Amino acid sequence: MSKTESGAKKAGKALTAFVILILIAVLAVSKFIGGQDTAALKYCSAVASANFKEYAKTVSPGDIYASGSESDFKAACTSGLRGLPEFSELEETDNLSANVKITEHKMNGSLTEWICTADIDFFCSGSSVSYNGVTIAMRFSGGKWLIQDAEPNLF
Repeated sequence: MSKTESGAKKAGKALTAFVILILIAVLAVSKFIGGQDTAALKYCSAVASANFKEYAKTVSPGDIYASGSESDFKAACTSGLRGLPEFSELEETDNLSANVKITEHKMNGSLTEWICTADIDFFCSGSSVSYNGVTIAMRFSGGKWLIQDAEPNLF
């Protein structure tokens, strides 16, 4: 008996290694792009709940509200979302929630800058407001996605 491998076994091992590398690459790209969905949800949830600390974690440094005061941010959220007629009957203790569905991911000139199109719903106690086709500009920095801008402005 010979200890050498046949050509078919070598080809099978090479093909298996190639498939494993492709699967690892697909998983990495999926995590990279999936992080955009998570960042958008965290951003919208922070705006809905007027949570300044979470908001500051999701936006790029230099954001007008993140570099400002917590009271300014809360006032903007209160006059923005909570000021809408759909939420006029909410108590101050009622919690707004957000649901984000990203419908499109587009690279914006580089691998670390993307523009996403999203449908966003804010809801509480049977009342809701929906924004369709919101454009969210994101940048990958420091190992996470940061929101640069959202149009239309959510608050």
